[in-house]
Amino acid sequence: MKLYLNHESSLELIRYLRSVNGEDGLEGDICRKRLMNDAIKTMRSVSELDTTAYFWLEHVSRPIHAFVPEQGMVTTTKQLVTHVFSQRIPYGAFLDLGHGICVCTPQYVFLRMGRSCDFVELVKIGLELCGTYSGWKLPSATRRSQRADGQGCTFNIPQALQARRLYQFVERIAGHDGVVGARQAARFVLDGSASPMETAVYLLLCLPKRVGGYGLPKPQLNPKLTITNPSGTETIERYPDLFWEGPNIDVEYNSDEEHSGEWSRYRDSRREVELTVADVRVLPLTRNQLMDTDGFDEFANGLRRMLGIQKRREDPRWRQHRDDLRRNLLGGLQ
Repeated sequence: MKLYLNHESSLELIRYLRSVNGEDGLEGDICRKRLMNDAIKTMRSVSELDTTAYFWLEHVSRPIHAFVPEQGMVTTTKQLVTHVFSQRIPYGAFLDLGHGICVCTPQYVFLRMGRSCDFVELVKIGLELCGTYSGWKLPSATRRSQRADGQGCTFNIPQALQARRLYQFVERIAGHDGVVGARQAARFVLDGSASPMETAVYLLLCLPKRVGGYGLPKPQLNPKLTITNPSGTETIERYPDLFWEGPNIDVEYNSDEEHSGEWSRYRDSRREVELTVADVRVLPLTRNQLMDTDGFDEFANGLRRMLGIQKRREDPRWRQHRDDLRRNLLGGLQ
C-alpha cells in the first residue's frame, strides 16, 4: 500500500527533502503505475508505514492531503483528507520515494497548483523548483546559510527541475485541471534563481505590465561566465545574478546582510572590476533601492535604457498593478 500525496502536501515534503538531502537532491523513481489501486485511504494505514515514512510525514502540515481512486474511499479527518484521482496516472506525474510514500513530481505539483494559485504565485513556485533554494528552513546549526532575505530558506542546493522540462511537461499534458494557468506561468519560469529576492527582482522587472511588471526581456539567472582576470594570467568563473547576454548587463542584488563589512565590500568591488574588464556592465541593486518604489522605478527605467528598449505609453492602471505586485513579492521579505 502507498500514500499518494496530493500537490499541496507533496510541495511541503519536496521542500523539506530538498533541504535535508543537500547535494543528493530529490531522490526517487518515477511511478510507472497507471492506476492508484494500492492507495492508502485511512490514517490507521498511514500509521503502519515505517519509521522513515513517519519521520517524513512529520514535516507535512496536518491534515495530510492524499489521493484515492474512488469516491467511496474519500475521508476527511483532522489528520488526513483524501481526494478522488480517478483518471489514469500520467507518466512523470508521481515519484515513488520508497517507504510507502509517493509524491507528485515537481512538474506535476506545478501543473496542479495551476488550479488554485494565481499567476504570480505559480511562477514563484516554478522558479523555486527550478532554482537552487528551497522554502524550508533548516535548524541554525546546519552548514547551509540562512539569510533574512530568504525568510526561512535553504540555499545552495541542486535544482529539483529544469525549466525546459517543466515547459515540455505542461505542453504534453492535456485535459487536466490547471493546465491552462500552468502553461501561461511556465513561460516565465527560468533556471537558476538562487534566492527569493532574486526571484522577486526578476519578476518585478520582467513580468508583463498587465500584472504590474516592467515588461523587460527575460535574463539568464546565475549563468556561468568564464572570464579572464584583469591581469590576464588566468581564467575565472563568475555567476552574475541577472544577466542579459548581448548588451552584457549584470544586475547584482546586494542585500544589506550579505554585503556589509569591509571584506564583503572589497569582495564585491573586486568582482565588479573583474566583470567590467571582461566587458560586462555591472548594475548594483541594493535592498534599499528595491524596497523603495520610486527608487526601483528609476532603477528599472535606467536598465530599460541600457537594454535599448523604448519606453511605452503607461497604462493609468499600471501603478496600481505595480503596487499590488510589489506587495505580493516583497510583503513577506520586508
